[in-house]
Amino acid sequence: MIFLFLSCTDTSNTCTTAQDGVCDELITCALGTDSIDCDAECSKKPWTIDIAGACAHDYNGTPPDSQTDSSTGTQGSGGKTGTFDDVVRVRGARSDDLVDRYYRTYVPRRYNSNRATPLLFVLGGFSVDMYWLAEFTELNRLADREEVIIVYGHPEWRDFGNFDVFSWYSYKEAYEGDWVDNPDIAYMEAIYLDLSELYNIDSSRIYVSGHSRGGALSMIAAFERPDLFAGFCSQAGFVRANDYNARIEELAPSVRPAVYLVHGDADPDVSVRESDTVSDILQAAEWAYNDEWFYQRIPDATHEWQTQYNQDMWDFLYQNPNGEVQP
Repeated sequence: MIFLFLSCTDTSNTCTTAQDGVCDELITCALGTDSIDCDAECSKKPWTIDIAGACAHDYNGTPPDSQTDSSTGTQGSGGKTGTFDDVVRVRGARSDDLVDRYYRTYVPRRYNSNRATPLLFVLGGFSVDMYWLAEFTELNRLADREEVIIVYGHPEWRDFGNFDVFSWYSYKEAYEGDWVDNPDIAYMEAIYLDLSELYNIDSSRIYVSGHSRGGALSMIAAFERPDLFAGFCSQAGFVRANDYNARIEELAPSVRPAVYLVHGDADPDVSVRESDTVSDILQAAEWAYNDEWFYQRIPDATHEWQTQYNQDMWDFLYQNPNGEVQP
């Protein structure tokens, strides 16, 4: 009888072109078989499109110091690790309403209450609830690796006339008030305040990310509340449909959250021109590319969360803490 223990076999440099100075994974070699070349290429940021998958598969670069003792920690104590669901009572679409809003939290297994821990909100697209966002984005893996708390947002169940659906308030006409009065921003702030009493959250590193309609809301939240959110990642988000591009043009000279854009140029649902518009605005405002903002414009990609950029997204955001938060 022959036993094969393939999992113990070192395949790190079995690619036929290993150590030729070119990362051949995703082109001619299997993932993990050209590690020396790929490690060298992946150490350069940002990752290029052709090797992003290889870099995400076996990230051996030097990650940011994601867990550091910080005077910006909220000093919350207690709280469990893993996944749990909870509720906050917060104002709804009408300023005099209070509604119950749900959310799902994932706390990494290595969470240490002695360290200030970053917080990342994740917002799904139109009709997407909180229950499958972890599988859709694969961000729990990032949370365990980088020790960041993830909150998966749950939109309100809203009446669209002929049907009801889970949907974010990414249009100002959907509620009473100005952009900053968005009830979904109040919802995220309420969650943060609740979690800050349970966990030692780094108040200078609170970020928001989203896909499609959630991507639109991530931009709104970060630009309207730079005191709360240090930056955002918008994947396949939109700005022109709700005229928020004019608002970004107004704010860009003075408000500078970290911006990480991801969009496929073959997106049939939200045109890549939406993210192109944001890119054009930031360039016109003379934001520093690679430092203050970055744009992953992906050839042939459609309307999906691009998991291969999770690590790159997090590295970029983490390196941009909120300077408005005072110790």
